[in-house]
Amino acid sequence: MPFFRLLVGVLALISLPSFAHEGLGSLIPHWAVLREEILLGTVLVSVLFAVIAMLIATIRQMRRSDAELSRSQALFEGVFDQSFQHIGIVDQSGHLVSGNLALQNMLGHGQIKYDRPFWRWSCWQDEGGETLRQAFVRAKMGQISSFEIAMKSREQGNRILEIGFKAIDRDDHEEGGQILFEARDMTARRQTEEKLRESEVGYRLLYEHQPVMLLAVDQQSRIQSVNQFAADLLGYSKRELLGHKVTEFYDGDEPPPQQIMAQNDECTTPVWRRELKYRNAEGKAVWIRETIRFMPSNLQLLLVGEDITDNQELRSKLEYQASHDYLTHLFNRNYFESELERVINLATETEAHFAMFYIDLDQFKVINDTAGHEAGDEALKQVALLLSGIAPAASTIARLGGDEFAMLVPDCDYDRAQALGELILSTLETNEFFWRNNRFAFSASLGIRLIDKTSGSPQQVHAQADTACYAAKDEGRNRLHIYHPDDEELKRRELEMVYVNRIHEAISEQRFELYAQQILPVASGSTRHHYEILVRMRDKNGEMAPPGVFLPAAERYNLAHLIDRYVVEHTLAWLASAPNALAALELCSINLSGQSMGNADFVSFLEQTIRSSQVPPEKLCLEITETAAISNMSEAISLFTRLKKIGCQIALDDFGSGLSSFGYLKRIPVDIIKIDGMFVRDIAKDEMDLAMVRAINELAKTMGKKTVAEFVEGEEILAQLRDLNVDYAQGYLIGKPCPLPELVASLSQHLSPTVPHTEAEVVQSAN
Repeated sequence: MPFFRLLVGVLALISLPSFAHEGLGSLIPHWAVLREEILLGTVLVSVLFAVIAMLIATIRQMRRSDAELSRSQALFEGVFDQSFQHIGIVDQSGHLVSGNLALQNMLGHGQIKYDRPFWRWSCWQDEGGETLRQAFVRAKMGQISSFEIAMKSREQGNRILEIGFKAIDRDDHEEGGQILFEARDMTARRQTEEKLRESEVGYRLLYEHQPVMLLAVDQQSRIQSVNQFAADLLGYSKRELLGHKVTEFYDGDEPPPQQIMAQNDECTTPVWRRELKYRNAEGKAVWIRETIRFMPSNLQLLLVGEDITDNQELRSKLEYQASHDYLTHLFNRNYFESELERVINLATETEAHFAMFYIDLDQFKVINDTAGHEAGDEALKQVALLLSGIAPAASTIARLGGDEFAMLVPDCDYDRAQALGELILSTLETNEFFWRNNRFAFSASLGIRLIDKTSGSPQQVHAQADTACYAAKDEGRNRLHIYHPDDEELKRRELEMVYVNRIHEAISEQRFELYAQQILPVASGSTRHHYEILVRMRDKNGEMAPPGVFLPAAERYNLAHLIDRYVVEHTLAWLASAPNALAALELCSINLSGQSMGNADFVSFLEQTIRSSQVPPEKLCLEITETAAISNMSEAISLFTRLKKIGCQIALDDFGSGLSSFGYLKRIPVDIIKIDGMFVRDIAKDEMDLAMVRAINELAKTMGKKTVAEFVEGEEILAQLRDLNVDYAQGYLIGKPCPLPELVASLSQHLSPTVPHTEAEVVQSAN
């Protein structure tokens, strides 16, 4: 080592002077001494270096310890501050020395006061401060305390804390050091426990007051325990029930609970349910919805039974009501349709023969109108009894609704159906109905559809029987009509029924189109526009449907008011969107069906739509056929009066088709009379038709009303109308129906009307 060599050199230099004085002779003894000194110095140096090395190692260890201590302190401070526990350290006087972030956030920085003991902070509620002080005193004496206390934080509201105190930094011989203060927020836990206690109490009360039968039975089905509700329900005391087999109280041969469990032992659920009937002490049936649960603790079965006697009776009643008519107690429409489907399938599979009878009472409305609905209900009951009395065995009789009945008869061929139909008509006709000194005669229209393996769907069979019934009505009522596939009249009615769905689809898909036909002023020569709105229906293939088919279908099946609503809404919308057409318009006529006139919802819609439209009401004319107006005189007068108050004009269409209506004309508030085309088309060659048109026109003029002649198809007819001073003319001579925008454009350009040259062209244009 360099240091060691240097030290030896130094020692040698120190010894050289003594060697010089004493001489060489004395060199050997001195060298021995020097050698000893060198050895001693070597030892001392070695010890010195060892001490130095130990000091260096100690210093390094101390530095590492300081670094570890710093890291530990930083880690402790991090854990202390980031801990979710609320931790604080207080001194011997109770002042807070340090508190982590969780404690500060919970108490709120404004609540912590460093100038006073912590038990004097204002956040503690009730006697919390005193409790903390006493716990602090015990902690100073070495006791560990833990308790709950309430506090109020400005940020977090009322809280419940679990507080713990423990002394730190003290030995066994002296008091002193600091106190560790720990707090756990128990608010959520206590709230949960409180809710659980409340729930438990609530469930216990609910269980005690629920009408539930509780029975525990052993492996032999003997009752081991029973609640009071079960005893009251069955009418026995608990002592009378205990020890008896539960099957002794069944009404019928129901299997015991163990058998139910054994039958379902492969099922993963430990609970089995069933409904069965018990018999109480009075012998009455008690329906129980029973839940069977196995209790492995005592190898017993727990039977939980709910009294469903009322529900079972209600279910039976509802099942009856679901399949029966409430008034006549016959089957209802739903049951009849399901039964019809069943017999059609049976006829297809077994070649059996059935017949469906569709019975519609004639003029039944007379009974309701003259004697009241109570009398009508009694009449329907009597009809039901009559039909039940003559129906063959195994027949299904149903009231479909209103005054319509139906019957399904098995083993019924054409001849038997004919005979039974005549028996039904004669029975109804010969049995009069008496109500409070009033006597009414029954009659019916009867449609029959034979059912065999060639029959179609239930809907087709039902519709065909309905069609046959309508045919019987058209033939004069009080008669029957048997459906034949080649019957032309029935084919037409079937086509109408097909159009029912097509009409609904066309309305939803807006496939109805507005057409219009010009109405020409005959005498005045006005250049303003006057036309009647017509409606056309385009099918899914883009072809026009014949108006002579879909309009009668709409009338027959009560869909006309839907078409009228469409026409009114779209006509007013188009006129409002075409200001030039509206300015040039004198009068726009819109047809309304008789059904619409009697539909309260449609009438409200009509009034509201006209009032809110931009089209002036005085430019609108609402047309009603004479037949519809006379058939519903009071409704017609009411509707016309309301529309005239708005400002609309009223036209009576097809006037003259009912000659007896002349006397009613002065009662109906109309402005225009449209002379039926059946009189107009031949006035140039038929004196009788000419006289009729002249009479209608003069009568109308006398009453201050204007006239429109329909079906004007030739110049001779137009000349006659001028001579008669008829106000307006309408027909193919004036103009053919065409789309509304096209007609308005044509009238605006003053184009001459296109007159058909041949009768075939006229017919083709009409179609």
